[in-house]
Amino acid sequence: MFDRICLEVSLKPFKKTDKNYIEKICSEIYGSWKALLDNRKEISIMLWAGDGSEILEYNRELNQSFEWAYWVGTANREILKEGQPKYTSLHTCKQLYIENPPVMTYKILKDIISSFKKIGKLYFPKSKITVGETFDIGPEFAVSDFKYNRHKEICTGSKLDSFGFLDSTALLNKDSKPYAAYPDGIPQDTPFAEFLGKQSEVFLKDMDFDYLWLSNGLGFSSNPWDLTGKIFDGKEFKINNLEKIKNDVFNFWRILVKELPDIPIMVRGTNNSAGIDYATDGVPLYDIYKSGFNITPPPNSPWSALTDDFGLEIMGHLTRICELPGSDIFYRYYIHDPWWVNTPWYDRYNSSPHDIYLPLALSRIDENGNVAAANSLNILSIDNSFGDMPKSCIYEPLPHILKAEKDLPDDIPPLVWVYPLREYTTSRSETALKEMYFGDNFIKREINNGLFLSSVISSDNILGLKANCFKKSILISPVPETKEVLDKLQEFADSGINIAFYGSKEYAESKKFNLDFTDIFGNESLLEDIEKFNFSIKFSKKADIDKNIALTVSCHDNGYIFSVYNPNLTTDTLMRFPLGAPILTGYDCEIKDGHSVYRFPMSVHSECRVFVNSEDTVISLKECPPVNTVFHRKLLLSGLKNAAVYVFPESRKNQSVSFSNNCGDDTPVFDERFKRIEDDKWGVLYKAENITGECMILFPF
Repeated sequence: MFDRICLEVSLKPFKKTDKNYIEKICSEIYGSWKALLDNRKEISIMLWAGDGSEILEYNRELNQSFEWAYWVGTANREILKEGQPKYTSLHTCKQLYIENPPVMTYKILKDIISSFKKIGKLYFPKSKITVGETFDIGPEFAVSDFKYNRHKEICTGSKLDSFGFLDSTALLNKDSKPYAAYPDGIPQDTPFAEFLGKQSEVFLKDMDFDYLWLSNGLGFSSNPWDLTGKIFDGKEFKINNLEKIKNDVFNFWRILVKELPDIPIMVRGTNNSAGIDYATDGVPLYDIYKSGFNITPPPNSPWSALTDDFGLEIMGHLTRICELPGSDIFYRYYIHDPWWVNTPWYDRYNSSPHDIYLPLALSRIDENGNVAAANSLNILSIDNSFGDMPKSCIYEPLPHILKAEKDLPDDIPPLVWVYPLREYTTSRSETALKEMYFGDNFIKREINNGLFLSSVISSDNILGLKANCFKKSILISPVPETKEVLDKLQEFADSGINIAFYGSKEYAESKKFNLDFTDIFGNESLLEDIEKFNFSIKFSKKADIDKNIALTVSCHDNGYIFSVYNPNLTTDTLMRFPLGAPILTGYDCEIKDGHSVYRFPMSVHSECRVFVNSEDTVISLKECPPVNTVFHRKLLLSGLKNAAVYVFPESRKNQSVSFSNNCGDDTPVFDERFKRIEDDKWGVLYKAENITGECMILFPF
């Protein structure tokens, strides 16, 4: 369950700045999202006031105006000239979001924050109400004289529209301008981390902000969207740079937190994985997590909405939650873009909820074998590029968000990734950098080709667990970094646990490990490799397209949840699991050569409790009205042909389930052919053989 809900909003909805209008907008926001916000421990508003330069420029003059995000397009570009067509790319010229946007002062900003807190408490008196400030590294959101005029020396990272991203490890040149924390100006070679920390300490407390959000990789990489960086240039890994760059990144956090001891820091992170960030930019994520800094882990990247790369989103998020700096896991959903005139719910997702269901199916396994899923939700953002907040973009995605929350993972799923976060992000060898870089990219590609990966455990956490935890699963592991991990996985394999290794032949040989593994530089696919464990997913394409289906298989309430993104609606998906062909609730499928064959819509989120081994046929599994006070659900399973049927009960009522063979009658005649089995591997399930026709599955209250 989500303990915390965060609504991200720019200042654009505040088209007037008098007190009554400000409170009207705050009330509209809380009222519109009430169905999501009710009964939460914390409700937060995260303000995209500008790009964070309002922090850098602050000198405690509350009546001073500041640059804010009143543009559409790259704010630091030139404004659209008279005579230029309005449809000119927003990457070329910026435009005002409305005519005569209001002037924002620090006093007005403080009034907005105060109104959010006051009205939030009126709407939700039992919830903690917080408001956060944001800081971004790029040129997109607001005009920044600090970054792109007075202190260009700190903006040496990747470029967007010819402007460099801010490098958080940079040193500032001398500046005689007075600032809140530096009334005599900035001394030469002041670390940016120190300046940001000192300014933020004053600004956040003066404004009554509760936390700081660092956007687009700040604190991790000045190349947050790239697969290259200060260490990897696309051709070679410059291992001689690693120790200094790694220390510089760590020192950013050490210095920043020293200056902000009482302010929680939340982070967006990069678009990549922990391994890729370390191999390209020396990001010591494990050390950052374990050093007691008051930070949260990054959420899933919103990049998949832009690039349609769900393998990157899933893979990257799993690497960054296998270990945590605390206990929270963050999920962020991209409904509106307040800067670039796109509303992803419509024009990226086509009103399809797959980027809700896929990342919310992800989980981590801790050192005790417990499964944890997202408990904090951010909505990016609740306003569009023109400051409007259309109700349709609340009421359409919201039921899917609530449904995904209801079905959050609660048990270990079929595929679990063993990820060596500590070993990867403390490594000092060039071969290890190469291995983690190509290994993480390999897993990304495999997910984009249908690998149904949905959970992760760190190699440290798995050392204290027993094999029995993974009796229903396949462990997927890179070539182990230590003999201790290899021995543990060998112990599991000797106990009958299925394990699939991947990595490069060269690296495995250098470790002197004799493994049966998938070579990341070969043409093998993990999906084919795990067929030997009786899990089979294949695709039959009717069109010449590059992308396969991306899917996750998670566990909830003693059943399975299939979440699917299908980029081409003519593709068929063929599935077979160890107990048979999975039959999804609410769907029809063809049984062919032991597989269930589905032609999925763009997005699927469906329960699976039934597996069959049947002759070729067409099978349906549909909900029926219970119309009694004994059974709260009825599922009609039809089309069986000499089939062996396995059914997983719900967790309630001693995991019991009944079956009826007179499906059209309100008074069931119970089918005694189904026997309850308590299996060492699969737990409680029901099995019947040689079933033809239909049967009703009855779940008790």
